[in-house]
Amino acid sequence: ETIIVISSDLSHYLPYSVAQSVDEMTARKVLALDGSLAHDEACGAVPINGLLLVARRRGLLPVALDIRSSGDTAGSKGQVVGYGAFAFYEDGDREARN
Repeated sequence: ETIIVISSDLSHYLPYSVAQSVDEMTARKVLALDGSLAHDEACGAVPINGLLLVARRRGLLPVALDIRSSGDTAGSKGQVVGYGAFAFYEDGDREARN
């Protein structure tokens, strides 16, 4: 088995409610395998877009594991950094997602 890990923050230094909206939109793009992320949606947009391209080509199924921000964990809600965790499975691995 091969596991590929790509790490990136999502939104940066936005107010909590704005960051939630931006990160939700970014998550929808990831789940739709829409490889058009910009750097204001994820600082690692280029590697994420590459992953989404490969995922589309290989027929991988994305699952959102968690979406949070620094305002949900230990920081102020005035300016937060967004984080998302996603997994991509082959179609036959559906039982692994449940």
